Amino acid sequence: MQNYKMMIAYDGRKYTGYNKSKDNAEKSIEGKLELILSKLYEKEIEVIGAVNTDAGVHAKGQIVNFIAPDSRLSEKEIFEYFEKYLTDDIIILSVETVDERFHSRYLMKSATYEYRLWKKDAPNRPLFERQYVNLMNQTINVAKSKEAAKHLVGEHDFLAFTTNKKTKKSIKKILSLDVRETTNEIIITMTANGFLLNMERVIVGTIIQVGLGQLPMNTIEKAFESKDLKDVGHKASADALCLLSIQY
Repeated sequence: MQNYKMMIAYDGRKYTGYNKSKDNAEKSIEGKLELILSKLYEKEIEVIGAVNTDAGVHAKGQIVNFIAPDSRLSEKEIFEYFEKYLTDDIIILSVETVDERFHSRYLMKSATYEYRLWKKDAPNRPLFERQYVNLMNQTINVAKSKEAAKHLVGEHDFLAFTTNKKTKKSIKKILSLDVRETTNEIIITMTANGFLLNMERVIVGTIIQVGLGQLPMNTIEKAFESKDLKDVGHKASADALCLLSIQY
């Protein structure tokens, strides 16, 4: 047997997320990859993703691994096989053989996501970017959003920031949360040791609403105390969120 590690990227608009479901495997990134590998090796192969990106979320640096039944194929041959059969919205960036102990999910130390907002007062409407940004119809006070972001950094109980209230592991550590402004966009970049279901999007929605003046600055502190989803902002749309990288 041989363990392979791959870096992949994908446009998530047509997919239900990374993880497959029993009823709709081909609508997921995992399902697409496994289908190709099962044809290659003529047996079922599990492809383990570092994180499960939600429906509609994109990735530029998702890490996956799979155990092949043998090592007869080189990294280049596996890469070329995927290139031949993958759809246009999923690409393999690299393939490498790794130690049998490597596990893309369990060994992950942190993940980095980016969220892109197209400003109301940008010089022009987005063209090529329009599928991957959240087009704002109000002006955000970026200084307020930056200040709100500071309160999220560190280790906290993020139960208020997830739609999965059954989770028993809601304590996460945000290592960095950056809000920066360009001529056209406001870009929010966050790195954490793990994210709960929809946590990235609820964080974005909260700091946007603070920046819009729709929520007070003490919103985050209140949410940490109450652990209640009603005390945070809306869940930002998925199509402007992208997984940038995984750190080991």
